[in-house]
Amino acid sequence: MATKIQTAEITLIVEKREDKGTSPSGRLRAVGRVPAVLYGGDLPPVPISVDDLAVREILKQEAGENTIFLLKLKDSTEERQAMIKELQVDPISGKFVHIDFIRVTAGHKLNVTIHIDLVGDSVGVRQGGRVDFVSRELAVEVLPRDMFDHIDIDMTHMAIGDVVTVADLEDKLPESGKFLEDPNRVVVLVEQPRLAEAEEEDELGADLVIEDTAEPELIGKGKDEDATD
Repeated sequence: MATKIQTAEITLIVEKREDKGTSPSGRLRAVGRVPAVLYGGDLPPVPISVDDLAVREILKQEAGENTIFLLKLKDSTEERQAMIKELQVDPISGKFVHIDFIRVTAGHKLNVTIHIDLVGDSVGVRQGGRVDFVSRELAVEVLPRDMFDHIDIDMTHMAIGDVVTVADLEDKLPESGKFLEDPNRVVVLVEQPRLAEAEEEDELGADLVIEDTAEPELIGKGKDEDATD
């Protein structure tokens, strides 16, 4: 099932950025702030900066990057609901490099990435099969009021050879939801285990047959007997 989420009671205070470019952005990061841009809502993009630790608090929420919060401009009355659209992270330091926020407007659908969770013990696994979790996230279009954080797939009755595709999950979406994926895209399947050990044994057996066929010592012995005669 898809688990619907409520708007988090979180306010993120942001500041406008007047200076743009590599150097100003570097100075912001040095003092614990992250350069960002606010998009959407049929309004022009606004360059802003946010506190690194405040963003990390948002990511601790159950919905993670899909959390809807109140974004408020420092020293003003300007505020609106928003969410994280894209988060760039330095792979070495783990520090935030840049963030794209999107305005959340009533009646306007959002394009979000939804996590897929597997629940239950597959009967196919108990029969010796293996689970291939192909698509752990799916792109979805949904209204803010129907926002949800993940979709559960019950694996209990999946036997060897069973497959779940995007089309099979349509009934798990809220009324306003729509997958932005190929309906035939495979999400998860239960397949026979790869018989790597059996293949190695077959190769080893083939090597033994070749050695038995050659029989170099027997051939040599035959030559000695011919020479004696």
